Amino acid sequence: DDPALRAEVAGCWMEAEAYRLATAMTVTRLSAGHRMGPESSLNKVWWSEMDIHLHETALRLLGDDADLEGPWLKGFQFALSGPIYAGTNEIQRNVIAERVLGLPRR
Repeated sequence: DDPALRAEVAGCWMEAEAYRLATAMTVTRLSAGHRMGPESSLNKVWWSEMDIHLHETALRLLGDDADLEGPWLKGFQFALSGPIYAGTNEIQRNVIAERVLGLPRR
């Protein structure tokens, strides 16, 4: 009944759909013989932030049951490491700024 939570769920679905489409675009490029480029940093940042958002929303949906040890809580705990492993999101943002957007190095 909570419109804010309903909007949050819809936002998670849209983020996941955008990630799916971006992944399909990458696969299409790779299958056409292109190499993985610095735009892969965009995928990494998007995925790691989406993963946290998705799990936070799931825990909100669970309400009081979110405190119980279960797959969504464990997934959330693991998702928190996403912005750190595979190159921190801060480093990935620098790659995006310099190599994708062509901004000067800081």
